[in-house]
Amino acid sequence: MAERAKFVVQRREEETKAVIIKAEADAEAAELVAKAITEYGTGLLALRKIEAAKYMVEQLAPNPNISFVQANNTVNMLQLNAQK
Repeated sequence: MAERAKFVVQRREEETKAVIIKAEADAEAAELVAKAITEYGTGLLALRKIEAAKYMVEQLAPNPNISFVQANNTVNMLQLNAQK
């Protein structure tokens, strides 16, 4: 029983360390993005928006209840009710 409790404590400590490391990495990434925007402009943000839109389209495209409509150089999502 003591070994199990020791294992649980170690696992939680490792999980806590992993969360801290991820948070530090996210903070450093945010600093780098902010520096890049200041130095080179907003091209990176435009690229990230395109990548995010592409990812969403790839995830939602197989759903027959979702249609994509292009208007004024933007793509809008139109959710249709499923017909029974």
